Amino acid sequence: MRFRNSLTCILLLASTGASALASDNLGLCDTHDWFQMRERVAGAGASLLCKGAVDSSFEKRVAAARELNAVIRQMPHTASSYRAHELLGIMYFREGRYRKAAAQLDRMLEEKPDADNAKAMHSLFTVLARSPDMTVASSKPSTLHSEMIERSLFVPVTANGIAGNYIVDTGANLSIMSESESRRLGLKLEATSTKVNGITGVGADVRIAMVPDLWVGKTHLKHVPFIVSSDAVMPFADLTEGHQGVLGIPVLIALGSFRVGNENRFDIGVGSASTSARAVPLAFDGATPMTRMSLNGKMLNYTLDTGADPTYLGPVFAEAFPELMQTGTKKDRTLKGISGNAVEGSIVLPSVKLSLGKEVELAPATVLLRAVAPGSEWAAGNLGFDLIAQTIPVTIDFRTMQLSVEDR
Repeated sequence: MRFRNSLTCILLLASTGASALASDNLGLCDTHDWFQMRERVAGAGASLLCKGAVDSSFEKRVAAARELNAVIRQMPHTASSYRAHELLGIMYFREGRYRKAAAQLDRMLEEKPDADNAKAMHSLFTVLARSPDMTVASSKPSTLHSEMIERSLFVPVTANGIAGNYIVDTGANLSIMSESESRRLGLKLEATSTKVNGITGVGADVRIAMVPDLWVGKTHLKHVPFIVSSDAVMPFADLTEGHQGVLGIPVLIALGSFRVGNENRFDIGVGSASTSARAVPLAFDGATPMTRMSLNGKMLNYTLDTGADPTYLGPVFAEAFPELMQTGTKKDRTLKGISGNAVEGSIVLPSVKLSLGKEVELAPATVLLRAVAPGSEWAAGNLGFDLIAQTIPVTIDFRTMQLSVEDR
């Protein structure tokens, strides 16, 4: 069994901490469970910071910007204003507004010059801010013919006027391509001192190539940054020319929504799902999408990663289901990702049946015993395309922040 994850990059996710400036109610907003937090802020007495944090997580950008900027004005030079800058920076990053994201990062460093998380990302944000922001030049609904290659979902693209087929990867905080793909497209590379973490938890160097024009169906994007990785690492090591690219979260958000259908149909910018469809909520934790799945009536949060196969579970899952873990067997697993390979201990369960709008089965189910990848310290697992494929036709809609499962 091979584990692959294109890219999961920590982007300003280190929380300020609940103990700082308790009068700011900062501790109440310091969470990764955005679904529970949304229920809390719906009641009376929620702080402006918490409201802004939740609205940002659920892509309510106008409301989030209003609330978080109000926090900055009303509570300058506090832990709350620092957190507000952080949340704004992440939100702007996700939508490709890199200059505004870099400005928020600069404000954070003015407040805390030694903040490790902000310092680590500064080089990347500086490089991104040198180019114009990513923009949607035009967009119309379209239907493409997708391919499944090496257990990954590929869709046709035209990058810098050259045709290719790239992976659809909600687990990638930025789009990615191999060195040979950047040469094929005639792109210039810019180095940064920032590192990103893949599934192995090991940092990899970041170089950026800017694609001036990217077409995905009838959606035309301009100034799209790609991280450039070695051809020798996953997922590119097994892929042929023209297939060594990954569409990450900023691009997928710009598409609005996409529907993975039967017979390799891939619809972009589809309308609302039918009234009979079963909706599963989505949220963002930083630049990483997350959702919920239940087992035996217990609901847990999972990162959503269409670029990963298979789904893996982690320590949070093991802690929630100790009796189930007794039925498994110990086995080492080799994890492969953009930052290299690592061997990790795991428990392999014969089968786990989860609810994702409908019942899906992970068989066998590998439960990693250590939190190795970003997000695995709070998420019960990483939901990969193997389980998502069991729900086809399925729509992922970043406008409504829902994953909708239809009857076949």
